[in-house]
Amino acid sequence: MAFFFRHNPKKFNYIPRYYNPDEQAWEEKKAAAGLDNKLTHEEQLRIKMRQRWSATKNEESKEEQRAKLIRRIVLGVFVLFLFYFIFCTPLMQTIVSGLMGK
Repeated sequence: MAFFFRHNPKKFNYIPRYYNPDEQAWEEKKAAAGLDNKLTHEEQLRIKMRQRWSATKNEESKEEQRAKLIRRIVLGVFVLFLFYFIFCTPLMQTIVSGLMGK
């Protein structure tokens, strides 16, 4: 009667570890400063990668800043042109009155 046989559930062998986020942050700061620390080589590489990626992500080149400024100026001029066309020209008033049927 193998059909009715049930296997025992597998045991979960979890060994809890103590984690102190303040101590981890302190060790990361010491590693960044190049002082003696308790971090493994793998953890030190992870910290260096995180620092490099955050530095390149936060810094923008001068070309990117210039391109953003040009886009903002062009968009501002376009919005001002539309505002002038809608509210200051009689052409728009005739179009609106023609659409309203007057």
